[in-house]
Formats: sequence, structure tokens, C-alpha cells
Amino acid sequence: MGERLRRDARSQATRGDSDLDVFDSTPTDAPPRRSRYDDEDDAPRRRVWPWVVGGVFGVVGGAAAFAGILGATLAVQALEVRDDLLAAKSSISSLGPLAEARDEAGLQQAAADLSERTSRAAATVNTPLWDMASQFPVVGVNIDAVSRVTRAADILVQDALPPGIQLLAQTDLSKLTLDGGGINLQPFVQAQDALPAMSQAFRAAKAETDGIDSDQLLSPVSGPVDEIRDVVDRAAPALDIANRYLPTLLDIAGANGPKKYLVVFQNNAESRATGGNPSANIIMDVDQGAFSLLDQGGPSTFYGPEGAGVQFTDLPAETMSLYPSSFAHYSQDNTMTPDFPTTAQLFSDAYTEVNGGRFDGVISIDPVVLSHMLQVAGPVDVAGQQINGDNAVKVLLSDAYQKFPTARSSDAFFAAVSDKVFRHLTSTKWDPTKMLDALTQSAEEKRINLSFTSPEAQQLVTEVGLDGGLRTDNTVKTQVGTYLNDYSVGKLEYYLTQSVSAVCDPTARTITTTTTLSSSVPTEGRSAYTLGERNAANGLPATSMMLNVLFFAPPGGELVSTDPASSDRGGFDRSGTEKGNTAVNRLVVLPTGETRALTSTVKLPDGPLGPLELRHSPTATDTSVTVDASCGSLFGQ
Repeated sequence: MGERLRRDARSQATRGDSDLDVFDSTPTDAPPRRSRYDDEDDAPRRRVWPWVVGGVFGVVGGAAAFAGILGATLAVQALEVRDDLLAAKSSISSLGPLAEARDEAGLQQAAADLSERTSRAAATVNTPLWDMASQFPVVGVNIDAVSRVTRAADILVQDALPPGIQLLAQTDLSKLTLDGGGINLQPFVQAQDALPAMSQAFRAAKAETDGIDSDQLLSPVSGPVDEIRDVVDRAAPALDIANRYLPTLLDIAGANGPKKYLVVFQNNAESRATGGNPSANIIMDVDQGAFSLLDQGGPSTFYGPEGAGVQFTDLPAETMSLYPSSFAHYSQDNTMTPDFPTTAQLFSDAYTEVNGGRFDGVISIDPVVLSHMLQVAGPVDVAGQQINGDNAVKVLLSDAYQKFPTARSSDAFFAAVSDKVFRHLTSTKWDPTKMLDALTQSAEEKRINLSFTSPEAQQLVTEVGLDGGLRTDNTVKTQVGTYLNDYSVGKLEYYLTQSVSAVCDPTARTITTTTTLSSSVPTEGRSAYTLGERNAANGLPATSMMLNVLFFAPPGGELVSTDPASSDRGGFDRSGTEKGNTAVNRLVVLPTGETRALTSTVKLPDGPLGPLELRHSPTATDTSVTVDASCGSLFGQ
């Protein structure tokens, strides 16, 4: 689950032409392939074995170019190390097809050859000559880097590869899905025996690569070394999480008994802080990995005999002061807070009071998540309309309101969609590796939020950043956010595009965030249900967006200024504190065809700060996020 567990999965069963294409490698002379992750903080999730071992070749090759300075013996040994690792790379390339063919004898033979090669290379660099060479000025740190990455590769081959091969030999990843819908938990149960050794091996490899002084490396060495360190640095903590939390993941999937979950669908066409109006939902049961649909509904699921408008959860006054009164009284507004654990509590408390029982967890996704999943699972037909990965967002957030222009008719359509899509996703055979990619992309876009009643499960999702919660301190992350809540009561935000940027003043210890919003609502041809219901009462065209904008500072931080300094309409300025985060609300009017920049400047608290987490509300389209280099000295890495 989540970004770091997905990277763990990449280190064990990485992307390729088959589910078992773990050890396929890209030729070292191939041009780099661009992806949507290039130039982002979240670098590409590379195949672990090819990049770790293959990257060493570049390091050794670069070192060999200047090894003659230290004598012919070192130069010859450097070439021998290179040759051994090149041969090891050839063995690695054969492991994928052997695993796919379930040729256990072939796997063992290839692993033995691989082990011999890396062991010999490691023995070569672990000699007094290489140790002496590592002491020379300039060239020494490069020789030391070659030695360290060679030892790291050998550690992974000797200690992590054997349990990995055993796991692959025992597991048929093509049978991960269950007949009738669900996930076969047996491969994950088997993985529990292999993970401790693999995790320990990556920790040991990381200890080697952590000792490299990258600042002094020559260019032929620095590139491959940085690539190897990046892989090891990401895989080691991911494997550690998987090792610690796999029993918890199995419990979430019903390995220890059935679990009951609420899944809410946030409608980005009507913005809320964590996505959109959560008017559609399903309740599902998970038992031994098998999914079953228990119920589906909308807001009425949380209405008692007295109807809507009853508050079932007590919240602090300083939190309630940030939001309209409807926030805790109507389920459609429960997602107005950027703290998803609070949203989950509001849903759960209302459901318990109205229906009895309690959820084991609350899960939030949006139509963009469904589009990513349907790209893998294929299209589904609903009410004469085919919904697929390419058109899901448009069909669900725009076309539906033209075809079903009343609340009753659109609710019926969305109920049919949730039922059909759920059954389609849980019963269709799809590539589990590609589905993991789709869910990881969704998580990186902050479109998936999870909340569990189990302390262990909640600790897991918090650690991997899927809890959608406000931080209560700045140790792990320093969280600054700007969030949007629709006030128009329409579906106008389907036409909203957003970008976010930040610049810092290290001397003043401030960060200024700019959220740029653009509206492209058509001036005609939209159903009345799409347009702003409250606009006329505020003297505005029905196509203008009215947005309650929340500016949040991190714990201990202070909002120095906001633009706008006050709301565009009177009576909407609010302020308060949520979980130690101070915030203000400003109503912003965005006419169609216009662009507006909203800014906030925050004085950061004294003391060390964790890495910056710049949060925003997910919209129907991707949001670009850029952080200026001036922020680098303020936030820890």
C-alpha cells in the first residue's frame, strides 16, 4: 500500500513484460527513458537488481580510466572486477525468464554463478592495495566508492537474492486474483519468511553506500554511484516497512477474520479540502482477501430518523470555527477538513448512531483513481454508457450532469456506477503489478486516503503517508497547505485547473505559497444542476465559482498574510486551529475565463523542520507543484 510499500514491491517484483520480470535489465548504453516522474522529488522506481549491479559497471569503468596512476596491478584488478560484474549482469538477465518458467533448478544455477562473480569482485576490492589506493587524494574517494558499491552489490546477491529466488520459485503471481473477486493472500503469507533476510541485506548494503562521499566523486563515478544509492536508500526502508507491517496488511485484508469498510467517492466537480463532495459510497466486506459488496448509498446512509442535520461527533470549538455549521452536520460536507482522520470519525460516528455496528476502516478515492484502475481492468458498461480509463473522469464529473440533470436521477446513475465498477474490479482478471502502479500513481496524487480503527493499521498508513492527516508536529514533515471548499453548490469545479508553487526567505524564516486557479466553465449549454445554486443570492452569474479557501500553517507556525486579505464577500472570514495547525478561511470568487493567484506567507516555527509537504486539494486534473531552491536550507531532507 502507498508509495513506499509500492517501492518495496518494485524491489521484489518489478515492472516488466511479465509479472515475474524482476531481473530484466536495461543495457548500460541505452538512452535514459523519460517518465512522468522525471525531475520530481519522487524519482523513478527503478528495478533494484539491474541498477544496483549494473550501476557498478559504470563506476568501475570510470575508475579504470584513471587507475593507471596507481599502477598496472590496480588497473588490471579494476578490469577483472568489471568483467565479473558484467558476467553477473548476464546471469541477472536470465533470472526473469527462468522464474516465469518456474525453472527452480535453472534459477539456482544462475544464482550460483551470480554469487560466484560478485563474491570474487568483492574479494578483489577488499585487499590492502585497494585500501591503500582509497587513501590517495582525489582519486582515493573514487576508488573507495567503487569498493563500497561492489561490496553492496555482493551483500544483496549473497543475502537478499536467495530468499527472493525461493519466494519467486514458490509463488505464482499470475494467480494473485481470486475467483469471484479478491486477492489471494497465500503469496503474501509466504513472503513473511523471506522478508527479514531481504530487509537485513538491504540495511547492510545501505550502510556501505552511506559511507560514500559523493561531493568529491569524479563524473564517471558519481552518476552510477548516485543511482545505486538512490535505489538502496529507497528499497531499504520500504523493505523494512514491509517486514514490520506485512502481518498488519494481511489483517487489513481479512486474514484474521472479516473486515467491514466504508468506501467514499469524492466528487472533484464540487471541491472539498481532500477532494470533493462525498455523496456516493459503498460498504464492503473483506474476508480472507475476498471482497463482497454489502450496501451502497449516499448521504441518507448517515441520516437518522430525524433526518439530516444532526451532529454525532464532538469537535473542538477552535476547529468548528474554521468551517460552516454544515461541516459536522451533513455527510456531504464531512470532507471540508484537510484532516481525513476527522472525516472518517464523522462518517463512522454517524453510521454507528444510525445503523449500529462500526467500520473497521474508511477509504476515500475519487473518479481519477477509478480512471487509473480502469486503464488496467478494462472498460465497464453502465446504463448504456461505456466507462473506461480515458473517459471516466469526463463521464462521471461532467457528462452525467447533462444526461441526469436532477439530484435523484444522478444519484441513481452513480449508485449503478459504484455497483458495476466494484463488481468489475473485484471479479475481472487484471495484471496485479500494473494495478499496483495505478494505485501508487493515485496515492502520489493524494487521491487515496485511509483511516483504520486498528492502531497498527493506522500507524502503517500514517508512516507511508496515506492517512491524509494534519501533522501535529514538524518532526517527520513540515506541512503547509491551501485547500478548496465549494460554496456555490454546483459542479463547476470540473472546469477548474490548479497549480501550486512555494518560495522561501531563509533569513526571515518564511515560506510563501501561491495557488493559481483558472476557470473554464462554459457560458452556455450546462444543466442547471451543474451551475452555482447560491450564486444568484450573492449577485453573481451562475457560472462563477465561489470557493472557501483555507490557508493552513504548520504547528507552531504563524500566518503572516494572505491574498486576498479578506473575503470577496462579507461574512465569510473565519479563523481557528485544527490539531495545532492555525488556519484562516477566505471566500474567493472566480468568474469563468479568469485566472487568479492566491497566496499565503507563513512564519515558520523555530527549531529543526522536517521535509516540506506542500498540500492542496486534488482536482479533476493534475496539479503541478514546484518548490523554489530557496526553501532547501529551511527544511530537512
